[in-house]
Amino acid sequence: MFKSKRYDDETLKHLQQVQMKIFKYFLEICEEHDLTYFMYAGSLLGTVRHEGFIPWDDDIDVIMFRDDFEKLNNILENNIDKKYRFFNVLNEETYHYSWGRITLKDTLFKEWWGNQVEYTPNIFLDIFILDNVPNNKYKWFVQKWKSFILNQLTIYSIIKYKNESKLKEIIQQSIYYLLKILPISPKTIKKKCVETFSKYQNEDCDRVCDFPSEFFMPVSYKTDWLPVKKAKFEGLDVNIPNNYDKILTMDFNNYMELPPEESRFNTAPKEIDFGEY
Repeated sequence: MFKSKRYDDETLKHLQQVQMKIFKYFLEICEEHDLTYFMYAGSLLGTVRHEGFIPWDDDIDVIMFRDDFEKLNNILENNIDKKYRFFNVLNEETYHYSWGRITLKDTLFKEWWGNQVEYTPNIFLDIFILDNVPNNKYKWFVQKWKSFILNQLTIYSIIKYKNESKLKEIIQQSIYYLLKILPISPKTIKKKCVETFSKYQNEDCDRVCDFPSEFFMPVSYKTDWLPVKKAKFEGLDVNIPNNYDKILTMDFNNYMELPPEESRFNTAPKEIDFGEY
């Protein structure tokens, strides 16, 4: 798990091209059903700084408000192109992420945890979720920490971690084994996690949060996201947050400044296969 394998230029470019195929499918669905999304994380940075992929980036990230995500979820679970598969935290027993993912069948993107799940990890598009945050500080404190704990338990109920820190590894694996012997299923934990994330979905809240990333990305206001602005990503018109500068600054600080050259890479997966693509 600790050995870093870098992409060669040809493989990375090919991967980006395949991910664009998934992304275009996602955009078609959003346009057809009037769903709002935003470029997010490294993909938002790539849009603003490079008008496309960060040259060394190996995935595409988008984010949606919970209401739009649930509409997308319903569409894809009932009427998805047969070339693709849609994951959410509840529809696959061994899927350990609390956000959504559209994957391209007959491809392979096998990371270090790939042998611990019961499905084939394909090349994917990540779809993160913006959930409402209560205005009351006490309610927010409770939701924040409960969400953090349940998100971690969702992961540890499925994945046995190795860690460079032996102390962290002991803690993580102890939780993993404890959850295996307790009379509680991963699906039960996952349901509780989603309930906590979305607890204030139907309330009038000013702020939103991507809970799995909350400790890295602080809460933001809905007015930071809406109204949508347009920008270019690999020649396509895409949505970016209204106050993209604030969102990117929270995530990357001086985001227009390139990192040192030795840091301009992403770790490649253990195995990758593009199939017919």
